[in-house]
Amino acid sequence: MPANSEARVLIDAAQLFSGYPEFTVSGGKGARIAVTYAEALYDEKRHKGDRNDVGNRKAIGLEDVFLPDGGADRTFRPLWWRTWRYLQIDVKTGAEPVQLGGMAVHETGYPFAEKAWFRSSDPQLDRIWNIGWQTLKVNAHETYMDSSYWEQLQYVGDTRVEAEIADAVSGDPRLVRNSIDAFGDSMNAEGMIQSAYPSSTENVIPTFGLFWIGMMHDYWMRQPDIGVVKRNLPKAQRVLNWYAPHVASNGLLTRNPGWNFVDWVGDPPMARDAFPSFDKASNTSCLTSLIYLGALREAADMEFALGQAPLAQAHLDQASRLSSAIEKNCWDATRQLYADDPSHAVYSQHTNALAVLYDVAGPAKAQDIVARIVGKEGIDPPSGILATSYYFAWYLNRAIVHAGLGDRYIDLLSTWRGLDAPNFTTWPEARGNTRSDSHAWSAHPTAGLLGLVAGIQPAAPGYGRVRIAPHPGNLKTFDAAAATPSGLVRVRYAANADRRTFKLTMPKRLAGDFIWQGSTRKLKPGTNTFSVEAK
Repeated sequence: MPANSEARVLIDAAQLFSGYPEFTVSGGKGARIAVTYAEALYDEKRHKGDRNDVGNRKAIGLEDVFLPDGGADRTFRPLWWRTWRYLQIDVKTGAEPVQLGGMAVHETGYPFAEKAWFRSSDPQLDRIWNIGWQTLKVNAHETYMDSSYWEQLQYVGDTRVEAEIADAVSGDPRLVRNSIDAFGDSMNAEGMIQSAYPSSTENVIPTFGLFWIGMMHDYWMRQPDIGVVKRNLPKAQRVLNWYAPHVASNGLLTRNPGWNFVDWVGDPPMARDAFPSFDKASNTSCLTSLIYLGALREAADMEFALGQAPLAQAHLDQASRLSSAIEKNCWDATRQLYADDPSHAVYSQHTNALAVLYDVAGPAKAQDIVARIVGKEGIDPPSGILATSYYFAWYLNRAIVHAGLGDRYIDLLSTWRGLDAPNFTTWPEARGNTRSDSHAWSAHPTAGLLGLVAGIQPAAPGYGRVRIAPHPGNLKTFDAAAATPSGLVRVRYAANADRRTFKLTMPKRLAGDFIWQGSTRKLKPGTNTFSVEAK
């Protein structure tokens, strides 16, 4: 570029990713070279649209500025990696010309090995699987992160979802083991962990302490190494003790002194303290009580296994009392739903999904509840019920499968199919004009296609057994493999007019069961083939 001139170059990488950019520059003393990194381009209202759209849009985001000293072959690189799809270079020269001699990008991320796969007769499902895996990779570095472009923080809520994806696809437990320890190390003097850690600021979301117990339980079920559970279970018990004084006379949890965050609800999201809902008279919540109940049961599972039976039983007894209180205060016989608070002012997918998932709603009413909180396609609810975010749909999906409606899962993914039109290359944080284009908490369908459609799930702690209960929906074929500590478990499926054929390949040292339409068949190492009549 000549002296006293300006120029702009916009580079579309076609795929959002994380990396270290590097620029080689000669000459140009007095020049200013600004590099802007953007997940997507913005219109004049600062709204995103089709992520492929460039016309009448501009890059807004993190910026690095390089000031050349006039020497030859100077290399400029930031001291930390950046995340982008669009990279914009703005150059303004002074009295000397400048030459941009080259650009390199060193992609970075945690070195997961991609062992699993999902391929089917539906190309959109395959695309959903791949986008989710890319989203996980973009947001996994020295820790898991909610968003590698924005906060770059390891949050409990996000990490629990990310860990399931990584376990199923790579089988690598190191990053989740590190995260469980990190959260345990963050515990404050009152006995509550930080919601995001490592972090230089205080950020306590007590509900995330309960979800941390759930994340520990997930790990305990999927990995044979229980060392991380042994050293963190006493801290999990401190979290439960932290909650114990916050049980009100009606048996439900009161509003506690921390941020009672559960999920972002609404577009734009409701005010920070508007959800979850607390009853004005008693200041109690059905939703947070359900989260507490789930953590008590999950802790008890691990405590029984580790020889702490009296404590486990005490936690089960407390969970039982909570269940009774939720049924008494929160069940609305007229609407046939659980309310979010005892005043029955608010109803959400969240509360009803957890009531099903944690068996407060018994089998007799679980399927009816699901029908009342989810439409025919996608995760959106009927009018009058607050919707889960993409993130909390992880719990909603599991509740639907728990209710015996696993064949509906593929229909729920219509929500992710709808994200094809804006041409996302990683999954966004939220609906509408989302802030973040790469939020790993929205990537759980990658795990769901393996664990719910192919149906590959641990059936005993440490993945000591496998349970394969497929839910192929209307797929004609699929071929899926999931990582386990014993090796890959593979499921191949084909449907014709009157038969359904499954070919299941098991590793040598893993026993399990194949479950189809209420019938259970034992699995042996090697290949197991089942051909069943279509119903």
